[in-house]
Amino acid sequence: MSAKHILVVADSCYSGSMTRSSLARLESGLSDDARKRWYEAMNKTKARAVLTSGGVKPVLDGGGGDHSIFAKAFIDVLQENDGVLEGFSLYRQVQERVKSAAAAMDVEQEPQYAPIKYAGHEAGEFFLLPGNSAALSAEIPSLAALR
Repeated sequence: MSAKHILVVADSCYSGSMTRSSLARLESGLSDDARKRWYEAMNKTKARAVLTSGGVKPVLDGGGGDHSIFAKAFIDVLQENDGVLEGFSLYRQVQERVKSAAAAMDVEQEPQYAPIKYAGHEAGEFFLLPGNSAALSAEIPSLAALR
């Protein structure tokens, strides 16, 4: 596959079996210049990541209105995003919402985010930009190709 960055989102039971290890993360507290350098470095290498609704056990398929709690959390995080959203940040926000919603139903469910097994992951990161991201792309030129 010729794409440099691939993110698979799987909302199904046992989908955590697609993962293998952890991914690179953006450290908090970095200067704007250091953050830009990190974006550029991660954008140059292949990313093959999966965000799953849970680990290797059953997950809730409802509880989020017309969606599962995972799908609702995923949609909400994307709709609320107004900047560069790294894959790990997407995961953390979805994870917090899913764990909270599941706990309210007295169920344990924890989304997973990791490289896809045997898919050629090289340490890159996945970035999501809102539809009106021209200003962000101008600020970080290497992200312009992501639009």
